[in-house]
Amino acid sequence: MVFNTCKGFGATLCGFASRWAASSWLGWSLCLLALPGAVHAQTEPPRTSGVTSPSERFVRAAREVLGVPYVLGGRLREGGAGLDCQGVLFYAAERVGRCGWKSFSVLPTVAVPSAELGASVSGLSPVASSSLDVTRLLPGDVLWLVGFDANPAEPAIGELSGRPVWVWHTGLYSGNGRWVVGDHFAGEVVEVDLVAYLKEHADTYSGLVATRMEQGPRPGRCRQHAPMRKPSSPPARPHGRPGE
Repeated sequence: MVFNTCKGFGATLCGFASRWAASSWLGWSLCLLALPGAVHAQTEPPRTSGVTSPSERFVRAAREVLGVPYVLGGRLREGGAGLDCQGVLFYAAERVGRCGWKSFSVLPTVAVPSAELGASVSGLSPVASSSLDVTRLLPGDVLWLVGFDANPAEPAIGELSGRPVWVWHTGLYSGNGRWVVGDHFAGEVVEVDLVAYLKEHADTYSGLVATRMEQGPRPGRCRQHAPMRKPSSPPARPHGRPGE
């Protein structure tokens, strides 16, 4: 969460505030804004057509928001057309399944064990960045980046080298060594090289947990409500970060 902007998920992965937000009342308050709310009138999310498997549809939907500005707690609401890292996952998930984004938990320690966005991948849950074999990842895998900094709002997600780690950021693997992420560092949704990203931010993220969907999203409670609006004309740069 920023971790400079994303790492602090304030109380949850809900927008990943920054490190300062994680330890401040402001950070906790911001995260409350992104928590699931009331159920609205039933509206089935628009489907991404032309692809068959849930994983392919998941990646294709996530690419629809490339270039959308990073906004802490962003859910493409009216007057705030932005997304954070979890917002990208939720946007894509509601276009793959039949449940709205408010169906999914913002807490990694709930979402991962309950397999809302896929079951944990053996040997990659967690795995240190230095030991990651990218060839073991499949397009559509959800990647939960972990670090040794404790998040007081949640228990640790696992251990690396005998030390507990907490989730501080998330995105999805898109294939060919790249991942799609609502990134606080870049200030927008980008698709970049995963290994290069992990090396660049090794002081913040020590590894990751990978989850994989076989049948699509499976939230514990399916909420039917108006989906996030598809951006009309995002300033998308398919690859790289600002200035690249």
